[in-house]
Amino acid sequence: MARIESDVLNVPEEIREIIGHDLKIVVGTAAIIAFSAATSYAEVLESLELIQDDLRIRASKEKKSKGRDS
Repeated sequence: MARIESDVLNVPEEIREIIGHDLKIVVGTAAIIAFSAATSYAEVLESLELIQDDLRIRASKEKKSKGRDS
């Protein structure tokens, strides 16, 4: 997990090893996307499709879990 301290985003080493130090960042209303400056937007879109699938699964599990807690 990354942490913001004093307006600096501290990114764990294992993530820096994957995406490097030169980044592009796209800001949305609820999330950001950070990726290597060397990565094409087409590659990012392909990766985001996988991430979106994973998030759908997590959201579904979260919804089911909250339903059991009620």
